[in-house]
Amino acid sequence: MLIQLLTSLLPSLNTQNTKVHLAQHNGIDHPMDVYLAGEFDDWQSRQSRRNFECEYVIGLVELPGTKKWLLAGVYDSLKLNEAKSDNDQHDLVYDYRRVPEFAELEGRLILDYSKPRGNYLWLETCLKSMVVSSLLERPMTVGKFPGFKEVDISHRELNIIVKQGLESWQTALSSVAGVYLISDRTEGEHQLYVGSATGTGGVWDRWVTYAHNGHGGNIRLRDLHARRGETFAENFRFSILEIADKHTGKEEMMQKEIHWKRRLLTRDSGLNGN
Repeated sequence: MLIQLLTSLLPSLNTQNTKVHLAQHNGIDHPMDVYLAGEFDDWQSRQSRRNFECEYVIGLVELPGTKKWLLAGVYDSLKLNEAKSDNDQHDLVYDYRRVPEFAELEGRLILDYSKPRGNYLWLETCLKSMVVSSLLERPMTVGKFPGFKEVDISHRELNIIVKQGLESWQTALSSVAGVYLISDRTEGEHQLYVGSATGTGGVWDRWVTYAHNGHGGNIRLRDLHARRGETFAENFRFSILEIADKHTGKEEMMQKEIHWKRRLLTRDSGLNGN
């Protein structure tokens, strides 16, 4: 079924001239986060080897925690360049074009596939066990604000929300003061941080700071930055414990914050230093 779908849109595509890029976490970025930020094409174009020596590339992004893959795009006109990166290591950089025939499927088509070790495979290798799972009604995005009780976003998602100025998120978060929770999901270090936000910009203004630097100026979070380096916040998740009118006084909000610190023991075994 998959090959029929592909060739119905582009008859010149076949199993011998097409490679599949199974994009997974590379130790720095998760491709799903990159895709949602609208930066996947540039991210994929930088390769350490000549992985795209073919006529067509099908870019698939792993849906975290599953064996499912989202179609980012199909690419042709591949041309290899060489560029020097900031760390003085040479990357192989590809110029390519999105094949317009697949535009309606980009961000919507989901495939089932249990991948082997390789991330760059000929379509012929994948085809027997790669099947169409579903077709989303709309292209996958970060989504609209889900309601205060349902907020649970990664640091990368927060960056996307702030960078794109997503209206539903900015409107909701700037309308309230609140007590929020940062969960560090780093393996072996699971810790919590409780903070609060007041003022005219509400929670939004406070979270914009975290989007920009990851630590918001907090001492123990800055210590993590110093110890782990620039990727220290990659496993942070942000949620909301309690909301209040944004004109609530700082003293009252501080008492609410202290209440949650006590309940969650974030001073004794977490990331709160006061």
